Amino acid sequence: MKTSTASLRCVLAFIAALSGLVTGQTFQISWASNAFATNQMADGITTFEEASREINFELGTFAPGFNPTTASPSEWTASWIILQNTEYDLADQQFINTATLPSNDSPFQSGGQAYIWGYTTKDLGDKAEWILVASPSWKWPDVTITQPAPTFSVGDALPAHAILGAVNPVNGAFHMQLAVVVPEPSSLLLLSLGALLLARRRR
Repeated sequence: MKTSTASLRCVLAFIAALSGLVTGQTFQISWASNAFATNQMADGITTFEEASREINFELGTFAPGFNPTTASPSEWTASWIILQNTEYDLADQQFINTATLPSNDSPFQSGGQAYIWGYTTKDLGDKAEWILVASPSWKWPDVTITQPAPTFSVGDALPAHAILGAVNPVNGAFHMQLAVVVPEPSSLLLLSLGALLLARRRR
């Protein structure tokens, strides 16, 4: 049985309501994917549960001036600033957590774009599979204004909001799907040189 997007919104709204309206200099942000949903590895066949791999998701943003849509994925890690990390729950078939935004200091300026990044590993030499999603509605709130706590739900994302991987296709075949990340030729060269140096040190 799959939980609908509407049901997920109700759950997240209830969590936010527990703390009432957010005031002061911090903000609670609920972020999640749909529960009991079909999520696939990059092969488009194996589900997260069948793969039995640890899959992590991070809520964060990129350094000012960095655009992940025009940069190579191999460049993302160096410019990524994380707000919170959580592990995908194989039993509930989702990730869900509540992050605290302490201030609007850079790079979390009010109105800035928030991203959700999921991955098996960030090591591009280890068969990495990633997904990066950024819905236009996921904006960092102004912590100085009293307002309802926001929710960033992958269930609200459209297919076009996936920068890497895929979400919520029109045919409803899956909720999220990872994509294989292949190192750039320069990255492969660095990995090869690193392995060679390590081998020499062991001799």
